[in-house]
Amino acid sequence: MIRVASALIPLFAICSVAFAQGAFDSSRPTVSGTVGGPTLPNFEASGSTEVLRHRSPLGTPCLGVLGNSRPHTTNPNLYDNVVIVTNSCPQRIALRVCYYGSDECVAMEVPGNERKEAVLGTLPSMKDFRFEFREKFF
Repeated sequence: MIRVASALIPLFAICSVAFAQGAFDSSRPTVSGTVGGPTLPNFEASGSTEVLRHRSPLGTPCLGVLGNSRPHTTNPNLYDNVVIVTNSCPQRIALRVCYYGSDECVAMEVPGNERKEAVLGTLPSMKDFRFEFREKFF
């Protein structure tokens, strides 16, 4: 009886974690920004769901997310705020990227071992910006 109970406990833990990871808001978002912007905290690996990220077998995050401002050719004071996402793992990962503290968001799906870009917004004379993202767990 003790052997059966000890075998069911890890199975229950796996099922409860999979159930809790079904939406974007299952964790606190990861915050980042462009170079030259405000200093941002460095997020380390976490055993809890505070910063929930897809990870490789080595424990490194699958997604690399960077921000970049690109000036328009016709008007150099108008900038596209671009988010560049690189997926280094084989599975497809969905995420939602928003301006920091805002509801202005874009949804992205990045296939395994690929790179995607998305324009988060276009703003005049705003070279630096902050953003946050959450990964979706299916």
